[in-house]
Amino acid sequence: MTKDLKIAIKIVQKTNKLLAKKFQKFGLDHVKLKKGEEIVTDADFSANKFITAELLKHFPSDDITSEEDRPIDNPGEKMWFIDPLDGTTNFAFGIRLFATCLSRADRDTIDIGVIGIPMDKEIFWSDKGVAYLNKQKIHVAGNNNHGDKEMFLFCGGHSDAAQKHLLKIIERLNTKTTRFRILSSAGIEMSYVACGRAHGCVMSEIHPWDVLPGVLLVRSAGGRVTNFAGQDWQLTDTELIASNSASHERLLKLVE
Repeated sequence: MTKDLKIAIKIVQKTNKLLAKKFQKFGLDHVKLKKGEEIVTDADFSANKFITAELLKHFPSDDITSEEDRPIDNPGEKMWFIDPLDGTTNFAFGIRLFATCLSRADRDTIDIGVIGIPMDKEIFWSDKGVAYLNKQKIHVAGNNNHGDKEMFLFCGGHSDAAQKHLLKIIERLNTKTTRFRILSSAGIEMSYVACGRAHGCVMSEIHPWDVLPGVLLVRSAGGRVTNFAGQDWQLTDTELIASNSASHERLLKLVE
């Protein structure tokens, strides 16, 4: 494990503790709205401020792009991506499904990806093409890991068009052969694909900070990640399918 990866894991571990302390299981008294009527909380900003400060301390030359703040343009060629609280709506309403996503890209190559799930005390990460949950190696699901039914996860985005497309996808599902869930956290959904809790996930209207660590994680766990056209997912893509590979073609047909 590289020194940079160790630092990234430690930052996410500390952020997990910060978010767990701020979490209120009966929901918040009030929330704020940002562009597109997305919910944002004080915890988003606190976690983002902490992560940014840690990155600037350890990697003063690297650029930083965050969901909750303006980009920081430093002289280096590497860029960190931060989603301090992925699943803010869940967090705000007292639902335990939220995560922290931290990743780094060296030009077009993702070289570090860490996802923390605070309420389960889980840290997902990868090193040298191997994926881990805490200290245990993980792998995507085999064809029969969940009996005769596949488990698919969906994240439809915030716009009306994305929500309508999601409903069309769900209508196409064969419930005799498929189970599905909507968890509303890209970090959790991709972590679950990587460790075999689900066979695949479909996401639209995504940003790099939402999915970069998950892309690295799923690929390191033996899975496949593409856009809706079936091409290898790239930083500029706003739609994504991640799977155990065996289920990928079925998911591609669903999003046609």
